[in-house]
Amino acid sequence: MTGRAHPVWARLSVRPTSAKGAMMTHPTPDHEQQRIPGVKYRKVRLYRTETTVIDGVPSTRREPYDGWEPVPPREWDDLILKGVTGIAVGFTAVAVAGGTASLGGLLDPLVPSVVAYGMGSVFAIAWLYCLGIEWLNRTAPDRARAAKIAGWFFLLLSMGAVAAYGHTLHQEWAGGFGACVDLVAKGSWWLLLREYAVPLDAGVAHWVQNQEQKLAGRALLGARVRRLNRRAAYQRAVGGAEYQAAEAILASAETARHNLPQAAAEPIPAPVAAPAPPVVQATAPVQATASVPAPVVPAPVVQVPVVQAPVPAVTISAPSVPPAPPAPPVVDQGGEQQAPAAAPAAPAPAEAPVPPATEAPEPPALHAVGGPFKSDTIRAALAANPSISDEALIQRVNEVHGDDPKNVQTVPRTRRRIEDKLKKKAS
Repeated sequence: MTGRAHPVWARLSVRPTSAKGAMMTHPTPDHEQQRIPGVKYRKVRLYRTETTVIDGVPSTRREPYDGWEPVPPREWDDLILKGVTGIAVGFTAVAVAGGTASLGGLLDPLVPSVVAYGMGSVFAIAWLYCLGIEWLNRTAPDRARAAKIAGWFFLLLSMGAVAAYGHTLHQEWAGGFGACVDLVAKGSWWLLLREYAVPLDAGVAHWVQNQEQKLAGRALLGARVRRLNRRAAYQRAVGGAEYQAAEAILASAETARHNLPQAAAEPIPAPVAAPAPPVVQATAPVQATASVPAPVVPAPVVQVPVVQAPVPAVTISAPSVPPAPPAPPVVDQGGEQQAPAAAPAAPAPAEAPVPPATEAPEPPALHAVGGPFKSDTIRAALAANPSISDEALIQRVNEVHGDDPKNVQTVPRTRRRIEDKLKKKAS
């Protein structure tokens, strides 16, 4: 082979371990798996990945192999629950069949057979219906109480039908035992529901009820809004001028309601302060000789207490008058000292300026809701000039009601309708 290239198959290699790539480690062989004593195992088909690297190119495949997995213990409670559920279903089928046959036999002379046996199945299906409602409310005993009472009532009717059918055939014992079949079926379901029912704590039940109310309210509100939007879209599409006029009236009323002034809140009267005792300010007596009479003491100054009145009354306070200084003795030219002149009277307290009363803001002008309408303007223009053109009539409506692109279509249509009514009245 010297001097010749090696064939391709000679360069191929499968290595469990390689620098470029390696075959993945296999799981523990079957005979080496450790098993726990007392645990049952079963043989299953498992898969593992195997990677082959040739010339640095990996290739991965899934390789099947037999393995063992532990078998869980048998759930006897679940098995028994399934068994009693099947037995209850069987009892119910027999009870429905017996009640249908009995009541159908009673009604067969009165109505056709198909109708009679159809009516015979009503009583048994009725207490089954109540049983389903009771199952849905198994965690809310208060809501399930009505379905439970109705179910027992329908059961008594079904039992009475079977007993009555036995009496008509002079087989009272057969009719009585046949009626007990419905009782056995109903009792089996009653016991089964008690097994599934989970009484909730008062707090948990209240939380669940609140969540149900939120979900139900959200669903109801969404359906109501969807229905209103659908109805509004339909009215906009086919309502015509009448719907537009009604929409304009409602918009004007809403705007006028928002523009009304809000009523002012009633002022809270402030507490009246207790009057302070009058303060008498006296001055020191004037020193004089024996021949000079005592100086005249100025009149006491009384501070008028300020009474806080509620707004808008104006509080007027009398300012404190400073005491008048004692008059100096008057000396004449002969050197004799005369008595001082009487002190001038205290000036009357000046009244505080009363601020002008604030005028209440005038409420905005209220416009009559819904008028005048475009039809009134068109009718007045036609009365003034019956031969007025559509362009002039549209311009007149735009001047009175404002520019609106829809006037190009609505004004001529309204004019034709008014003219047609006038022609009918004239004829």
